[in-house]
Amino acid sequence: MKTKTIIAAALVCAVATVQNLFAVDAAAQKGTNVMNRIDDLLTASKAFFLATVDGDQPKLRPLGAHQVVDGKVWLEVGEFKNVYRQLVANPKCELVALLPNSSRWLRWTGRAVFAADEENERLGEVFYKAMPGLRNIYNKTPGRRMMCFTLADSRAELISLMPPGEILLDETQGASAAGKDKPIAKLGTSVAVVYYSWSPDGNTRFAAETIAKKAGADLFEIKAETPYDSNFQKCCDEARPECQGKKMRPIKPIEGLDLSKYDVVFVGTPNWWGTMAPPVRTWTTQNLAALKGKSVCVFQTNGGGGMQRVGKDFAEVIGDAAKVLPPKAFNGSSIKSSVPALETFVAERISDK
Repeated sequence: MKTKTIIAAALVCAVATVQNLFAVDAAAQKGTNVMNRIDDLLTASKAFFLATVDGDQPKLRPLGAHQVVDGKVWLEVGEFKNVYRQLVANPKCELVALLPNSSRWLRWTGRAVFAADEENERLGEVFYKAMPGLRNIYNKTPGRRMMCFTLADSRAELISLMPPGEILLDETQGASAAGKDKPIAKLGTSVAVVYYSWSPDGNTRFAAETIAKKAGADLFEIKAETPYDSNFQKCCDEARPECQGKKMRPIKPIEGLDLSKYDVVFVGTPNWWGTMAPPVRTWTTQNLAALKGKSVCVFQTNGGGGMQRVGKDFAEVIGDAAKVLPPKAFNGSSIKSSVPALETFVAERISDK
């Protein structure tokens, strides 16, 4: 009986110690401290597990390398590995680390954001210094590089089998607020749908065509002067520096489009690297004056990553030039069965009443 009491007391102390370890400090230091504590837990767990999605199939693998740099926890995968391709196609992922000798574990959920090239090299040197053996696996040859990423829009929580869990970090608050209290744009003379799609039978094209049919809209396609590579992986590599650098890609004039004829404009884009495709950024920037005073409805298709920064980045570009209604994200893998959702998106944003 005495032994059980001692064990119980020890468990209570252990739980209290863990709770203190992960307590949130003052707001000014909250982010850095939480990241350091997440890093401490990953270190204590020795090997943790990263879950991704390959199409409709969940994938899980152990990871071990991690570093805190500039107040963020960074992880690494090989450019040549399937996990990298999965995170590029669908950045939503989840990491789980079990606290040793405890019934508690960390669940860290978010979207993978890969470092830009120069930052990736700098982070790589941090990993190599901590784990020199990684140089035997990676090098600077395209296809063999170490790719460093962190989690954005993330939620980290300690979960327990019995007592209540503890939220360490929650960057997801307000992420879905744009879908609430949707304003209705009054339908005037006509509606236009302007979109960019990577491929002739692309998901964004299907969404745009469905929206145009429901809204009785005129349909216009944005085309890059120099098309992206027809190979998806090469296209991703080509678009990455443009997307991460918020750069514009030259586009062709859109024949027959006169925005002065329209009161409502739907703008469609694929989600590339968490933001709008560069040709859409170009078109929007070029037409700020023409969009002034109009109601603009943004929609995007993605590989499972959701809205990410698409809506925010679009709003940043357009500023006060137009009234931007709440954006909407559609999963590309199920776009062909999303016609009712696309039609609802239209009905919630325009009205002839």
